Formats: sequence, structure tokens, C-alpha cells
Amino acid sequence: MTFHVRGEIAGTLLLQEPERRLLIDLSPNPSTGAAAPGYAYPERVAFTLRNDDMIARFRDELSPGDVIEATGTFSQAGYIPHKTSHIDTTFLMLEFSRCGRALPELCHAGHQYRLPETLWMN
Repeated sequence: MTFHVRGEIAGTLLLQEPERRLLIDLSPNPSTGAAAPGYAYPERVAFTLRNDDMIARFRDELSPGDVIEATGTFSQAGYIPHKTSHIDTTFLMLEFSRCGRALPELCHAGHQYRLPETLWMN
């Protein structure tokens, strides 16, 4: 199966074991600005980069707060240790590109609009 997402980078975590990979949390909504961990981006999904060249490119070009568009594959196989739990569904990122520094604020006629709260995958 494949995915195509657009979101704001909420954070990253470089893991060395059992294999080198970069975990990337993407949020469908902009940061709330909260200082407490887990509240700046209350909704996010973890994606994975395994290719060393792509990991280096990602870390050189992007940082939290940037908006990216990404494509890749996902599957449910095995369990990957993550902090105090495990992740069973892996979203493997195969390509990404920067879209901007922040998700746009959408205002019209005094109304504030938000992007959809779900990530569409196909």
C-alpha cells in the first residue's frame, strides 16, 4: 500500500539499533505553541526513513516547523521499539520535498479555517 501526506514536522528521532533509521513525526495541523511535550502537536503520525542518503538529506535540509509532502509505503509487520512502547505499523518514506516553513493560516471574511484533521492516504 502507498501513502501521500502533507504535514508539519513535529519532531525527529534518530535510532541506531537494531538498524539505523530516522523516525519523523508529522502533524496535519500547525503547532499550538504549547511548551509541554505532546501538546505542541497533539495529533501526529510517525514515519520512517531507512536510506542513509535520505536521512542525511532530511537532517541537512529540514527541521521541526517545516512543512513537507511525502510519499511511501506502509505495512504492518513486526514491532519496532519506540520509547516505552512499540510501533507495529511502519510508514516507510520513499520521497519527500519541502512545501514551506509553516502550514498556512486560512482566513476569509473574519472566519478562521483549518486544514482537515485527518491524513488522506491512497
